[in-house]
Parts: sequence; C-alpha cells; structure tokens
Amino acid sequence: MQEIRKQLAVIGAGPAGVCAALAAARLGIETVLLGNRPVLGGNSSSEIRVWTRGATGAGSLFAEEMGVWGRLKLENFYRNPDGNPLFWSETLLDAVMSQRNLTFFLNTEVFELAMNGGRIGYIEGVQQGAERRLRVCADCFIDATGDGTLGAEAGIPFYVGDRRVEPTDGPQLPGAQLQGSSILYYTRREDHPVRFIPPNYAYDMEKIEQMLGRGGRIVNEQLSGSDCWWFEYGGVRNTIGDAQDIALELKRLVLGVWNYIKNSGKFDADCYTLDWLGSLPGKRESRRMETEYRLRGEDLLGARQFPDGAFYGGWYMDYHPAGGMHDAHEENCVQIPVNVYQVPLRTLYNRQVPNLIFAGRNIGTERDAFVSTRIMNTCALSGQAAGTLAAVCVRLGKSPAELDCAEVSGVRETLLREDMFIPGVRSEDGANLAGRAAAAASSHHSGACGPRAGSYSLGEGGFVTFPAVEGGRVAFTVTCDRPVELRARAHRSMLPSRLRPGEAAGDAVWKLEKGEHRLDYSVPPGMGGAFCTLVFENAPGAELGLARPGRTGFVCGRASRSEYCEPMLAYEGDAGLYVPAQAINGYARPWGGPNQWCAAPGDESPWLELRWETPVELSEVRLYLDPELSMELPSSHTRQWDESHHFTAREEMPAQLVRDLRIQVRGEDGALETVFTQKDNCQRLLVAQLPRPVRACALRVCADAAWGDRSPAVYEVRAYGPAEA
Repeated sequence: MQEIRKQLAVIGAGPAGVCAALAAARLGIETVLLGNRPVLGGNSSSEIRVWTRGATGAGSLFAEEMGVWGRLKLENFYRNPDGNPLFWSETLLDAVMSQRNLTFFLNTEVFELAMNGGRIGYIEGVQQGAERRLRVCADCFIDATGDGTLGAEAGIPFYVGDRRVEPTDGPQLPGAQLQGSSILYYTRREDHPVRFIPPNYAYDMEKIEQMLGRGGRIVNEQLSGSDCWWFEYGGVRNTIGDAQDIALELKRLVLGVWNYIKNSGKFDADCYTLDWLGSLPGKRESRRMETEYRLRGEDLLGARQFPDGAFYGGWYMDYHPAGGMHDAHEENCVQIPVNVYQVPLRTLYNRQVPNLIFAGRNIGTERDAFVSTRIMNTCALSGQAAGTLAAVCVRLGKSPAELDCAEVSGVRETLLREDMFIPGVRSEDGANLAGRAAAAASSHHSGACGPRAGSYSLGEGGFVTFPAVEGGRVAFTVTCDRPVELRARAHRSMLPSRLRPGEAAGDAVWKLEKGEHRLDYSVPPGMGGAFCTLVFENAPGAELGLARPGRTGFVCGRASRSEYCEPMLAYEGDAGLYVPAQAINGYARPWGGPNQWCAAPGDESPWLELRWETPVELSEVRLYLDPELSMELPSSHTRQWDESHHFTAREEMPAQLVRDLRIQVRGEDGALETVFTQKDNCQRLLVAQLPRPVRACALRVCADAAWGDRSPAVYEVRAYGPAEA
C-alpha cells in the first residue's frame, strides 16, 4: 500500500473537486486530488458531455461565473472555440498537471474511511488498472464526490429528496422523489444513407411514441448533445445503489428514441448516424449533507445576504419529474427564474466532523434551493470556496466552525482577490495598496453612444437596461411606422436579469406619431447606484435605435432571447460611469453600475495609472479585465442546439478584453520603467509577479491592444507589496 501525506485531500474530480484542488494549491497548500474516472470534469467531461451553465444562462446580465472556473473556461475558449468536449477535458488536465503543490490520481475509487477522535484520520482507495492501493492522510478533506460519500461514511446525516437520513439507514430510503440521470448522444450527417438496426434491448417504437410529443419531449433528426437532457430516468430509484440498472434503462430509452428517429419514417434521418453515445449517466441528485446551515428556496427568491456569503448561484429553480421519460404526462421541467444569490460558507461543513468540508451538489441545501445550486457552474464556485476555506483552516490550525468573524472575513477577502464574485460584497482588503492611491488615465469613455447600428423591433416588447444615475436624464431613439402608444415599466436592481428585472419603480407612456423620435426619460428618484431596466409592452410598428457596442452596462433585448444589443441611449453629458476611480472602488465587476474604467474611443495609447503621495513597495499587480460577462462560456457544445436552451455562442474573443499590455512603475526619480509585459492575454484575472520588489510613486497599466475594435476596459486594479503578494 502506498501512503500519501498531504495538507489537503480532495475526493471527487468534477467541477467542484477540480476547482477546490486548484484553489487550495494556488494558495500554497500541499494538495492531492482523487477522481474515480479516467478524465476530469465529472458531468462536463468528454465521458458524459453535459455542457456547463449557470446564472447567465438563466437570464442574469453581467453574471458569468469566473474565478478558478472562469480561468479554465476562458482558456478552453481560447484553445477550443468550437466547444469540442474532448479538448475541454484536456484543458482541465493541463491545468491540474501544471499546478504546483498539486498531486492527482485518476481511476481511483475510495472505499474506506478511518475516523480518529471524531476526525477523519485517513481514507483508502484503489487505482483501477494499476493494482495500486492508496492510503491518504491529510489535515483536511473535501468531499466533492457528488454523492456525499465521505460525509455518509463519517457518520454525518444527510437528506435524500425531502427525507432526513441517518448514515446507518443506508444510501437512500425507498420512495424518494429525486431528479434522474441522463445519457446523451451526438449525431453526425454523412453523405450517404446509414442503416440502423437497434439492439434487442432497446424499447420498441410503440413504447417510445407513447413518451414523445408531450411535456416538451420533441425529437428530430438533428437532436444532439445537451438537447438530449430530457433523456432522463432514475429519480424513483436509488440513484447510488441502482446506478447500473439506471444506466441500462437509459440505454434502452435512448437507443429506442434513435431507432424511432431513424426507422419510423417520420424524419429526414437516412443520412444521420450516431457520432458518440454516452455509457455513463450524468447524475443530477443523490445525497445532500446536513450542514451548519441549509440554503432555502426563500433565500434564493429573496436574494438573502449572509455574513459568511462566499459564492453565488443564479440558475433557475429547475424541477424535473422523478420518473423522467416515464412520466410522459408531466412537463420535462418547470423552471422558476431567480436573481443571483449568495451561498454561505456554513453550507459547506458540519462541526460533527471538524476536518471535513463539502463541495458540489452535496452541499447543505433544502430541496427548493438544491434544484438551482446543483448546476455545474455553481458547483464549481462551491469548490473554489471549499478549497479556500480549507486553506485558511489548515494554515490557522482551526476547523471551519472555529473561525471567528475576522477570519471568516479573511476567507471572503481571499475569495474576492482570487476573482470570486460575492453579490453585494465590496472588497476591503487592507493589503491592497490601490486603496491608498489616486487614479488617473489617458482618457475615459464619456458614456456617449457609438454610431448607429440598426434598430430593434418592440413589436413583441423588450427591455432596456442602463446604469442609473440619481437625478439623471437619458435620451433614446424610437422610430414608428404608424402612431404608437409606447408603454414601459421601470425596475430597479443591483444586477439586472432579463427574466426578473427587479423592483418596480414607476411607469412611463409616450404617445408617438409616425416617424423618428428622440425620447427623454428621467431616472426615478432613489434609483441611483443601481441598474434601471425599462420593460416595454408590445408595441407593433415601433423600433428602438441601436448603437455599435462599446459600453458595459447598456443592454437591450427580449426576455425570451439570450441575444443582446446595445441601445442608442445615453445621458446628457458625461455621467462619470467609466472614470479611472471606478477601477479602485472595491468592485471587480458590475454591481449597481459598471464599476469599470474604459478608455475613450479613439485613444490610440490608452493607459490607467495609480498614484501614491508616498512611495510604496510593489511586488504583485492584479488586473480584473472584461471578458463580456453577459455571454455564456460553456465547457462544450454541439454544432447546433435547440432554441429552447436560449443559448448564444461566442464567435470570437471579447472585443474589449485587453490582449497586449505593459505594466510600468514610476520611481522616485520620476522615470517610467516597464516591469511586466503580456502578449495574447486570454484571461480576465491577470496576475503580474514583478521580477523584483520596486519602490514606486505610480503604477501604470498600458493597454496596448484589445482583441477587437472596442476600447479596452479594466474593472479593477490591485497592487500588493512583498509581504502581501
């Protein structure tokens, strides 16, 4: 038996486990990651191929998940813009293999856990195909198994569906109503007919036909990849103990569907074949652990703020019938939109086992919250939070429950520094030297509209979102081909959503004749420091003027679509939305406003500068850039997808993301020295370790080029000295 001793052991190598291990290792913790599959990524892996989604996919603007997970997604898009799931797995593997302080073992099933004085002493596992048994000893363990395997073995109670279970009761009580698992397939069109003869075990056409055409279960020959999410079964079974039976039943269903498409004569499918068929189901639900706090559905709907809020969610409250395809009389899902919401650290641990932390879908939630938090982007963020919490606990020699308020705040500050978004939380990092600086720039965007770029029909209604300035007045353009009574309701929100626009704040009516109109609108009192969203009623014959994209925070579109435009709407004069001081206000992304410095259009040599009255010693600079946070970055996708996903794929690197840059420091002699250069940057968080500590009166970021034709933008600049870096 091989014995491994590390400070932290992470069990489970899906999105949560990978992010937990990377987060802890980057904070200097000696970490080992164990996964029971040959590839990383869990349900998102090339083995299962469920695409990753989250808050942006459920309608929130400026809400795409970043941090450790975002770094992986951006790297994947840079290398793999077509969304090939094979290369996604390689992106994850490359990150894990190149990370200092991180050892990993694939194909390793943990089968034994030993307690010592109420703590986990060690775990044992076997690596398939290697005839290698491993014993892992660690100061802290993270259960990212998805099934809460370590927690149950350690004696922590858990929930299955709505039922509380003691570990001695077994993995699951009979009769629980859970969400099922899914197997996907990929299709390919050939240039010749391809015959399909189904295996004998596949369901016949008559049975399949009884399941289709109801509850949103519509098939066609182009159905592929995550279009097949509703190929679902297992919620009425033991999703752990009956895993093989569930997988085989799914195979019967899925190949029965493909046989129906190929051989019923109802589809133009002669030249289609299956390019890939999953064998391992993507599991949605099993155990949820009992933790110090269990997130509730009302916490999501009310966007509750927590003193230990550490990450966020934003996917729908997404309910699936327990019988899956066999519940053909029910809708395949019911989705209730939510705004982004905080998730507290207390959902990640139970003081009963002080050196165990949870991450992923097994964290502490009531079921109405679980149906949102289970989504992979949120699981990944929980992993970063768990890894960060573990790192702090290991360094302090404390359990999570023993941390005092200041130490919990320290965990949150570390998360913010590592690019976690915690809704409503402003960084107050005393070590960040930018907080003592004044900001200046070569220029800043006035907030004026760019050139006209077409129009957007309001015939089916629509919305316009913009940053609200107290007492401000905006103007926008509407063209009518007939007399129109244009009606809109204003809504206030700190982070807007096309599906939940926020608190109503008054109505507006414009009676318009045929022709083009410049309409004025006064920001409602009390709206300042938030986003204003005008939701327009259906107005056939009216079209909203559009501008060429160039400003963060100005968005228009329709609730039913994920394609956004920029409205030709602007304040009278410069409202100060993109001034240099925005880059040092403690926010690294939109919340109540853009929180961004943006150079003026036409600035050929844009720079942003921090200036100190007294020289400071610099060792590290962190830049938080703009990767277009209102567009999704899924792990993978097929060449086409059903419009019901409301997904818009990126076609190129974000136009405003800084690609090439230099960092310069101004010494006490007044001379500028270049201390860091970056070419072809594809990341939102760029960490510049200076070759040596330098004393500086000023720090300048020269944005030499962006990826497109938009002005370069910076959300936040941070600077640290040698002791803090």
